[in-house]
Amino acid sequence: MERKTHYKMYKAGKNWVFAMLSTIALTGVMAMSVNTAKADTVAQSSTEQIAKVDTTSSTTTSTQATTQLEKATNTTNESNATQTAATTTTEQSSSNASATSSSQNNKQATTTSVSTLQSTSVANKDQASSTQSSTTQKSEEPKVETPVNTADNASQKNVNGNWYLVDNNTGKNLTGFQEIKDQNKVVYYAPSNAQMQYGWQNINSNKYYFDKFSGAMTTGQRNIDGSWYLFDNQGVMQTGFQRIENQNKTVYYNKNGQMQYGQQVVGNHWYLFDRYSGAMLTGFQNLALYGQNKTVYYNKDGQLQYGLNKIDGYTYLFDKSSGAVQTGFQSLAPYGQNKTVYFASNGQMQYGQKQINGHWYLFNKDDGAMQTGLQNLAPYGQNKVVYYASNGQMQYGQQVVGNHWYLFDRYSGAMLTGFQNLAPYGQNKVVYYDEKGRMQYGLTQVNQKVYYLDRVSGEVRKGQQVVGNHWYLFDKNSGAMQTGFQNLAPYGQNKTVYYNKDGQLQYGLNKIDGHTYLFDKSSGAMQTGFQNLAPYGQNKTVYFASNGQMQYGQKQINGHWYLFNKDDGAMQTGFQDLTPYGQNKVVYYASNGQMQYGQQVVGNHWYLFDRYSGAMLTGFQNLAPYGQDKTVYYNKDGQLQYGSQVINGKKYYFDKSSGKMYIGVAYNADTRTIQYYASNGQMQFGKVNISGKTYDFDDKTGNLLMQGLVTLGGKNYLLDSNYEAITGQQVIGNHWYLFSKYDGSMQTGFQDLTPYGQNKTVYYATNGQMQYGKQNIGGHWYLFDQYSGAMYKGWLISGNDWYYYNQQNGQLQTGSAVINGVGYNFDGNGKQILNYSIDYRYALPAGKGDDETAANNYIILHDVGVESGAAANARYFHDTVDTNKAYVTFVVGDGGKVYQVGRPGQVSWGAGRVANHNAPVQIELGRTYNSGQFWQDYVTYVRVARDMAGKYGIPLTLDAGGAGTRGIKSHYWVTKNIWGDHVDPYGYLSRFGVTQAKLAHDLLYGV
Repeated sequence: MERKTHYKMYKAGKNWVFAMLSTIALTGVMAMSVNTAKADTVAQSSTEQIAKVDTTSSTTTSTQATTQLEKATNTTNESNATQTAATTTTEQSSSNASATSSSQNNKQATTTSVSTLQSTSVANKDQASSTQSSTTQKSEEPKVETPVNTADNASQKNVNGNWYLVDNNTGKNLTGFQEIKDQNKVVYYAPSNAQMQYGWQNINSNKYYFDKFSGAMTTGQRNIDGSWYLFDNQGVMQTGFQRIENQNKTVYYNKNGQMQYGQQVVGNHWYLFDRYSGAMLTGFQNLALYGQNKTVYYNKDGQLQYGLNKIDGYTYLFDKSSGAVQTGFQSLAPYGQNKTVYFASNGQMQYGQKQINGHWYLFNKDDGAMQTGLQNLAPYGQNKVVYYASNGQMQYGQQVVGNHWYLFDRYSGAMLTGFQNLAPYGQNKVVYYDEKGRMQYGLTQVNQKVYYLDRVSGEVRKGQQVVGNHWYLFDKNSGAMQTGFQNLAPYGQNKTVYYNKDGQLQYGLNKIDGHTYLFDKSSGAMQTGFQNLAPYGQNKTVYFASNGQMQYGQKQINGHWYLFNKDDGAMQTGFQDLTPYGQNKVVYYASNGQMQYGQQVVGNHWYLFDRYSGAMLTGFQNLAPYGQDKTVYYNKDGQLQYGSQVINGKKYYFDKSSGKMYIGVAYNADTRTIQYYASNGQMQFGKVNISGKTYDFDDKTGNLLMQGLVTLGGKNYLLDSNYEAITGQQVIGNHWYLFSKYDGSMQTGFQDLTPYGQNKTVYYATNGQMQYGKQNIGGHWYLFDQYSGAMYKGWLISGNDWYYYNQQNGQLQTGSAVINGVGYNFDGNGKQILNYSIDYRYALPAGKGDDETAANNYIILHDVGVESGAAANARYFHDTVDTNKAYVTFVVGDGGKVYQVGRPGQVSWGAGRVANHNAPVQIELGRTYNSGQFWQDYVTYVRVARDMAGKYGIPLTLDAGGAGTRGIKSHYWVTKNIWGDHVDPYGYLSRFGVTQAKLAHDLLYGV
């Protein structure tokens, strides 16, 4: 803690009394000295050495009286090095560089007018002494002469504490400047009261300082109240710049005469004065000791410099506002130059290549301007072109410059050209840069070869590439464009293609070296084998050999003969005369072009082609070599003949369906009569012995002349009075018979009557009579309708028992079977063995409830909705059906029991009219709080639902789709999709953790 000490002075005769006044300050208690004044104390002395001044001027009269001594207050000088600026009453020293601003790039130095002090012994502001000195005034001010009188015959007197000088001759008080030789001092007596003056005095517009104890006028350098002042040898206080030669310094005193320190503004210029000696500083100066973290530059006149300055051959930049030496990157736009430069840490502008913070930069070797863009470093001693970004940093790797990609070496930054693999640069591709370093795109010729460079990435593309709507092939190793026939297997495609001389993939028909080739219009693949040229604008099929060349004439391909037009290669079909191709025969080629053999249907006619040569055959032909035991006849055009035919004057009959030549008894469908043909196929007439029995055949028509049921040739026929055969269903003696509409014979066994206009299958016994009811045929039971004789298929309820007749063959099912996704078991009599039991006590009797048959679309699941069991609800349905109009088919509960109410298959009243008429079965589930009972009920509930869904062919899916989607449905589904407000059975099922998903799973797969 400093302590400031003030001394107040009191006159007591010629002696001074000091009273010490203590105040808290930042320094220690100051030492006092009578003879020596330090920088932090006021000099106190009864005798001061003052230079004698010779003058002949008369006494000066002052109009300003001083009635008492000025009180001297000694304030401690700032000794802290960080407090450097001296405070004056009229001028403020500023340590803020922003206090001075300039719009100029370079401040023009002006000459500072400095007075010269010839002698002094003061070295710095902390050395307090009073010295003899002489000064010369500033050149712009007139020299001041102080009029001093010599008091040769005068006496000093102290009256009431004031000193007077009395002329010994006249007894009058002397005034003005007076030299007291015996005390070697000049003092001043005020004209107004003749009293000796002390301290500061303004006399004739000049400022003087008289010792506060002795009154001696001060000259030279003097520390007064902690500030240094300069007085010339006339005692006049000096201001402005002053040169002190013997201390080799220039200092500055403000208008109050106080020596200044630190940064000062003088005449619109900043100056720096040493914080100890006050000496004006020049050159580079670090202002850290003056409270500012910057280095500045003062010219030889001490003026702070701004903007660009050339110093000792180096260019420096000083901030245009603060004057701070600039380092690092600097834009000179504010200084009138459109460039960025770099100043090293010593402030010097840099040139050429420089590495800064790990980055290379280039500065113009002449003006230091930071270079950007592409730069050839040959002038800088390196044979390479590099690139500097907009921030001046040398770039490496891939860079975009003016809409072009370039590559710069990752180590040297040198621009690269030619083919370059970018793997070291983070991209797995090879690209190409032209001689100017620009990445190339598209088809590019390099060294007589064409390459394709991706239009977006520039990558050297290999393999198949699309360029301008054309496919090209570039070698998978070198990337060079390929032409001619190319097998693309090495490129991942199993095809051969063709590229023309321009490298473009070809499509369609092409004539190459005298041969015709076909290339797929989509893929360009060379086509071989059979090809339909319709997509290529020609309505023909042709054939290309394995080498791709189109074929002509007869060709055996894959074991088949084909014919290709000898002029245009078109594959021939249909009948073809091979005479132009060197063979005397007519053959037939199917629509696939293959030569045909054996029996063939062509244009609704049967033909026969030799099984070896394919030649078309005519006349009688035995088809045994062709797999049929019959003889047929082909006319001259090769067409198979049917019905009655006269050949070489003889009548033959060929079956109307198969063309088979009849021998023996035959039904003539044209005349609906029975005829007889000999073993050579010729019709017989008159009496004919057949199997030892003689029959009469009409001499002209050859028709059998008999009536009624006739057995002939092991077959039975029914002939009317006109000897014509009666066919179709016929009633004879209250029994139905069937006579074939094809050969007229009586039919037995299972017969589908669809060809006779009835959609049913019936059974005729060996005597030809239709059978009814349950029949055991071939060890299997069948059921035929008691009225129509139609064979029954599907489920059958007999009493309360279920039976199943196979849907495919009508046989009664026994054992195990899966029907509509549900497994069933049947006993030896065909009765279903249920995996649950049904209680019929509450089944509605005939005439109760609804007897309408429901459509087989839904099985509807409910729960009873009240906390009661199954029997109670079944009884309720049974007893209130006429009043409440509500009941279902089954009620399940009470520990897995099933109670039937309505009859399966019929409408019940549980879910609204629409749902009711589409549900052959509806099932209610009784409620319980007993878990064991619930799971018995639930298993039976699922079994009944699956059983009934399988019987009525209803899908086992739960709540699927919307209205009209068949399946098992909850009442909740009915509410959402058809009608109602019920949400059962899910609320009840959730009581025991059964979710909709679980129920759906169990219905689909069983429990």
